[in-house]
Amino acid sequence: MRMENEQGAVLLIGHGSRDPEGNREFSALVENLRHRWPDRTVAGAFLEMAEPGIPHVMERLSARGIREVWAIPVILLPARHVREEIPGILARSAREWGVRVRYGRPLGLHPGVLDMLVDRLAEAAGEWELSTGKAEGTAVVFVGRGSSNTEANGQLYRVARLFWEKCGADWVEPCFVGVTYPDVPTALRRAVLSGVRRVVVLPYLLFTGVLMKRLAGWVEEAQAEMPEVEFRLARYLAGHPKLEDIVAGRLQELMHEMARGGDGDGEDFRRRVWAGQ
Repeated sequence: MRMENEQGAVLLIGHGSRDPEGNREFSALVENLRHRWPDRTVAGAFLEMAEPGIPHVMERLSARGIREVWAIPVILLPARHVREEIPGILARSAREWGVRVRYGRPLGLHPGVLDMLVDRLAEAAGEWELSTGKAEGTAVVFVGRGSSNTEANGQLYRVARLFWEKCGADWVEPCFVGVTYPDVPTALRRAVLSGVRRVVVLPYLLFTGVLMKRLAGWVEEAQAEMPEVEFRLARYLAGHPKLEDIVAGRLQELMHEMARGGDGDGEDFRRRVWAGQ
């Protein structure tokens, strides 16, 4: 299905960060996808803490004559931001600017995300050769953002379990940077108490920012506290070549749903989207 520039646009929505570096990484992803789809209007917006915000971008698209927007949340798990806040903003903007909005799924449970995580782990583990299954005495502390939404936190554990089956480590210990427990320092100590000699801290985060830098500080503190264990911090997911493919896949998935007769406009697009989660 082709979308002409004057009719439809792709809107990629990032969470936003107080750290400008993380926002620049999101903007770079948007720019790369703009080059990938030269026959489409591609815009980026932030939910909070950064500009441009979603209402401003929706207004700008409407002023250009756009009448249909395909919105993809470039966010990992369907917590309150994805389930409530973004749909509410899009619904209000759709009414105000007369634009039909189609809303896609977040990225986190896409199979390609597991592949990216395995690659990030392999990069950090290096000579430990986790992918060979020979790295005895290695644990992975699997770190999510943390949410007040219990389902989103439960899905982090689901992803951690699926990841463990692929990664070759002895143990995967899920935890959260904030909001809920177990927290990162607790998970680091728990991993060491299991008897491992090496710990890779793997952030289930898309971009750098305040949380990533907080995580680096905890790893440094753990290394100083427990020098008998080697700690390594893996890279977050931005910059991995598969990330663009996953975002593109979510768009293609949404277009196929609409081609089969799904209704994504107005107030009921929230029910349509979440019925499939």
